Formats: sequence, C-alpha cells, structure tokens
Amino acid sequence: MRKISVALVFIFSTLLLPHIISHVYAEEAASVATETETEAGPAKKQIRSKSVASILAEQDPRGEPELTLCSQNLNNLGDFSLTRQRLDNSMTKADFDAKVAALVSRFVQGKCDVVAVQELLGTTSEAALKNIDQLASILHFRTGRVFETRVGNTNDPISRVGFLIASDRAEILAETSYNRVELPKIAAKERPRFFLRGPLELQLSIKGRDGSAAKIMAVINLHLKSKGGKERDPAELEWETYRMQMAEAVRRIVESRHERAFASGETLLAIVGDRNSNFDAASSDILSGRLVLDDFKAQGGCRVSKRGVAFCQTEKYRPTRLFSVLQGDPQTSLLPGTFRMNKVYSWLDEILLPQESLRFAWNTFSKEGDYTSFIINDHPKASDHSLVGVTFNW
Repeated sequence: MRKISVALVFIFSTLLLPHIISHVYAEEAASVATETETEAGPAKKQIRSKSVASILAEQDPRGEPELTLCSQNLNNLGDFSLTRQRLDNSMTKADFDAKVAALVSRFVQGKCDVVAVQELLGTTSEAALKNIDQLASILHFRTGRVFETRVGNTNDPISRVGFLIASDRAEILAETSYNRVELPKIAAKERPRFFLRGPLELQLSIKGRDGSAAKIMAVINLHLKSKGGKERDPAELEWETYRMQMAEAVRRIVESRHERAFASGETLLAIVGDRNSNFDAASSDILSGRLVLDDFKAQGGCRVSKRGVAFCQTEKYRPTRLFSVLQGDPQTSLLPGTFRMNKVYSWLDEILLPQESLRFAWNTFSKEGDYTSFIINDHPKASDHSLVGVTFNW
C-alpha cells in the first residue's frame, strides 16, 4: 500500500503538478498583460486579484454563473440639457456622448445582467424612462442583448433610481416603490419625513444554467440623502440622522417582507445602491442591523460623532443581518473606496446580502467568505462613482 501511495505522489509531482503550475503561471501572465493595458488605480488591483480565482472556477461544479448584479451612480445623467445643467454648463454634446459611452463600456466590461442605477434624471417618470432607455438601446447595439428598463417614484424634483435588466437572464415578476413610506422618527415631536428618492424593489426570476433551477431574487435599489446642503441640517451632522432614519426604514422593510430570504437560500435578496455614507457611519451600522434607530434616542446608549460615526455601549451591538460583499471580500476590501472627493476615498456604494444568500456569491463553491464582488473604475468619464458588482452562482 505504501509503495502505491509513493508511486501516486511521484506521478502527481512529476507529471501533473508541473502542468498545473504552468497553467496557473500562464493565467497570471495573461492577467499581468491585461493590467498593463488598464489605467492605473483600484480597478488594476481588482483585475489581478481575480485571476487565480478564474482558474479555480473552471473546476467549479456549479458551472457557469447565473447572474451578475451591478450598481452604478450615473452622476446626474438625464438628457443633454438636464445633465449639463446639473454637472457643468460648459459641457458640450460631445462631452455628453462620451459620458454615455463610458457608462455603457462599464456595463459591458462588468458583464452586467442587472444594473441598479442612481441619479437618473428626468422631470417626469416618462422623461427619466426615456433617458434610461437610451442606455438600454446603446447596450443592445454593443452586445446584441435586450435590456428592459424600470424607474422608481421620487420625492426629488428630478432625480430617481432605476434598473436595466437583461431579458435573457431575468424576468421581472413585480416592482414596488417605497417613496411614500414614512420614515421612523428619532424624536416623537419630529415632523414626518420620507425618502428623497424612493427605493425601488424588483422581484426577478433568474434563469438557471447547466441544469440549475430558476431562483427568485428581490433586488432593492436605494439612494440615501447626500451631504449636500449640510448647512441646512438642524442636527449639524451633514444629514447623517436623516440617512439613519432611511437606513432603519429599509432594514425594517426587508426584514418584514423577505423573511424567507433570511431563513433559507430558496429565495435571494440583495440591497444595492448609493448609501452616501462611509462603511463606518451610524447609518451603515443601522442598515446592516448591528444597531437600530432606537439606540440613538434619549437614554438609548448611542451617540453620533461629528463625522457621523456611532459611539455606543458595547452591549448595544447586535448580530449583523445584512453583509457587505464588498467590505467582506478579502480582495475588494483592499481597494480605497468607490467614490473620491478632494483626494479622499469613501465606500458610498454598497451591495448587501443576508447570510443565507451569501453562499451564492462565493468565488468558488467551497470557499466561504471570498466573494465574486468587483469594482470598475475604468472609463472615468462615466461617473464620479465606481461601478460595483457581484456574480451569483448555484
């Protein structure tokens, strides 16, 4: 028996192992070659970090992934007139066309099947739909794929959220806007507040591959209040308390409407979009479930710093309910962030999943905690935000 074992080791080490190593190095060389053709920055690191994972994926019994979910803040994309008005009055039509082309290039590079978008402009829902339809039309020209479009209701004069959905990968079963949901209050006498841009939820049927069954996925696209106009915030916290109320409302919605997604992996759930607060902000902790809004009420045990970070008694922290596949990924988390202002990066854009949905975003079927998330910063004319994404496989 020992002779047989030794013989097997000899065969593996002399015949098979060199072939495997040479294959890995060949893939790594291709990855490095790709990096030299990509502009410097966080995206370069991300391309390299996934090269070995792509080799392992070849032997993944799950087969080809079912869906790639992306999220992109469009940085005030409407028609040419509205975009120029919001961004830069000196913008030319050529500049606008370059911005649109850059956005589509990101979607193509990310191989996105579903794209949640924020800062989609339009004075009416019909106008906003026409503007996102333009992206779908160019995507069809570039890829040959048909993308359905949806836009959400809003309480903002012109900005809202929306979706692009590839019909060859997903079927829209239902949609729900939460723009008329009254937000929970911090103080009893506080005036009622609503979401500025109503979160939009789509119920999707994701088509299986390689004999896999279809799965139902709920995707909620959010865009919380920015720090703009901070001088008008009565709390003098750059609107962090407003974002905390929105985060509490979103988490309550998903916990009450999507109990099955928290109980098993039969149905999937993803919360994506622009949080407009960094990963360590109080609103981020509330959205994840580590804290709740009541913790910040009088005698609640928590307070908010001027930077928007929560300071609480240790016993106040709860088990996480929604997990970031960006911050939780060993490679993606090494990147500086998804938004840059004045040479400072922040993690404003997010993809959150409940525990039971996480395994479908693993990079390989047997490696827990290493996700298929990615960030794209190429085509900088597209937006001041990165495109973020994650791939699902079952």
